[in-house]
Amino acid sequence: MDLALFDLDKTLISDDSASLWLHWLVSQGYTTTARLDHHQRQMHPVTHYADSPPDPNNIACYLKLTLAPMSGYHRRTVSGWVERFVHRDILPRLYPQARQQIAWHKERGDTIALISASGEHLVTPIARRLGIDHAFGIVPEFNDHRQCFTGETTGELTFHQGTVHRLESWLQQPTTPQFKKTYAYSDSIFDLPLLEFVDYPTIVNGCRALQQIAEKKGWPSVSWQRHPARERVAS
Repeated sequence: MDLALFDLDKTLISDDSASLWLHWLVSQGYTTTARLDHHQRQMHPVTHYADSPPDPNNIACYLKLTLAPMSGYHRRTVSGWVERFVHRDILPRLYPQARQQIAWHKERGDTIALISASGEHLVTPIARRLGIDHAFGIVPEFNDHRQCFTGETTGELTFHQGTVHRLESWLQQPTTPQFKKTYAYSDSIFDLPLLEFVDYPTIVNGCRALQQIAEKKGWPSVSWQRHPARERVAS
């Protein structure tokens, strides 16, 4: 049995799930446009860097901003919101080629996991709707007694090297199967440690920096689109 790991944002879907989630919360009146604008400003130092990962402080601020609107809400309440959000805003943005690649791994009998720097309150339901076996994301903190979101995170972040640490921890658990080969699909240079960790990395819609690394390492690179151009039929 092999293991296939898929990134979420810009790999399986055409947008950033955390940004889509905040837009959805605004549309439902659960947060404000001012918070959304602040989120966009916070995203810039996290998603734009040249030679090194972004400052962990920026990442922490970004994550708190995405979790803040749920602070004080019960996890069951947010779960209901997420189901509606996934149906409206995530599934229509799924790349057809992503669905095909997931199906290919299923036909082979592979174990499939979704691994993302978005919160597990989003990643787990999305994985379930896509028929994916496992999901790894940023773990939100809950009030132990009331099971309400605190607006904070807990545990190691599934971001950059932390993604590999979370994966290694899971692979070492006695209940985790032993895999012969590992595959990974990502668009993000943040996932470079993950891509270097697996046996068969594939770059999906990679940024320029990641494309250059892929060319040097001989990694395959593919372009997935929501509306693939039709092939011309020779006349």
